[in-house]
Amino acid sequence: MDPNGTRAAVKLLRGTGPFARMFGSAISVQALLSATSLCVGLILIRRVSDEQYGFYVLTLNVVMLVTALQNAFIQSHMVVRMTGSSDAARADLIGGLYREQRQLLPMIALIALLALGICGLTGLFNRSAIIVAIVAIVAVFATLYREFFRMVLLTLRLPDRVLKADLVYAAMLIAGVFLATWTPLPAAVAAFGLAVAAFVCGSLCRRSLWRFQPWNIHGAPGILREIAPLGAWTCSASAIHWLFSQGYNFLVAGTLGVTAVAAIAATRILIMPINLLSTGVGSLMLPTVSNWLQKQSPPTVLRRQLMIAGGMGAAALCYFAVLWLIRDWLFIHVLKKQIENRDSLLLLWFGVGLLMLLRDQLIYLLLSRSRFKSLTVLTFLSALIALATSYFGMHLIGTAGALVGVLLGELVNVSGLVLLSIAEVRKPAAALTTKPLPSA
Repeated sequence: MDPNGTRAAVKLLRGTGPFARMFGSAISVQALLSATSLCVGLILIRRVSDEQYGFYVLTLNVVMLVTALQNAFIQSHMVVRMTGSSDAARADLIGGLYREQRQLLPMIALIALLALGICGLTGLFNRSAIIVAIVAIVAVFATLYREFFRMVLLTLRLPDRVLKADLVYAAMLIAGVFLATWTPLPAAVAAFGLAVAAFVCGSLCRRSLWRFQPWNIHGAPGILREIAPLGAWTCSASAIHWLFSQGYNFLVAGTLGVTAVAAIAATRILIMPINLLSTGVGSLMLPTVSNWLQKQSPPTVLRRQLMIAGGMGAAALCYFAVLWLIRDWLFIHVLKKQIENRDSLLLLWFGVGLLMLLRDQLIYLLLSRSRFKSLTVLTFLSALIALATSYFGMHLIGTAGALVGVLLGELVNVSGLVLLSIAEVRKPAAALTTKPLPSA
């Protein structure tokens, strides 16, 4: 045996060990959150009315939208700035982002409460909906607090610390939702439990980050204004993408009623393991792809991403094959629900899940290359097609029509990402160097 080859193999294994552990921790984080969402969903599906479960789903979608906007505005810029930065520069950046968000959020909360008051006075919301909406605002801001520190820890590649805090979050959320099912307004009480769990988890992440990387609360003055030109594009893309990936819930509620939202959400729970694969790996892919681009050519990075997506797609196919065989047992004994057109909804959700796996891998190369404008335009076109198809589809075939629109929107989005990625890797080498972010 060649001793040089042996040493090279040992070196490779040692090098991939930390990488595998890092992704293992990231997947464990998402597995925990997916299992928690599954438990929460099952508790509510089995123990509360479809209307109350629908209200909770709508609340959760608002929380997801606002936190996605926060991540879109900050994360990609933070990753680029932190890559190769000194400890002092990172401390200034983290402190500046935290300080300026903390100053901005109270004003946004006041605007949200004023808007809610107007909706109540004009009769757009009934009493029950207003109570849920007020608690939802509290849940949103507690979740923003939690997600900021989780985002920084994940950017610093510390998913193990996030996992410890998320364990507490999961236990508190499940307990809070279970207790909520004994109250007259389970949706509102469950949302309050979400707020409490998010605040405690955020506090734990905050302390963990401080021990690893103390921040300078006076650092990076004007940082939000500085990143706003590109942040506005990433935020717009995230908001538009939410319109066709989650916004269909509000379209369904307005067209078919809140109980139809519950039916769609109940079937979506069963493909949660596919989301686990995509989101768990994706939580670390942006900083990882950024580092790969420092050492490898874009075509090589794209091939790596496609290989990862192919492996996850094969695992998703195996999972769905098993799910399809036991679907009767799941609906009768686990969900305890008889849902109209359940097989059609499951098939549509699986198609959406496969496209999401591919989309979530292709997007990171373009984000690392700061192609925010192209991504925003693509997402806007996809959202228009998705929402229009969902609206007309619901009038033609009912609940399943909403998912036809989501599926078509994802297909258009993935097709556009493929074309943009091919164009990106074919650019001359001089044009592929990472662009510095503009200063204020």
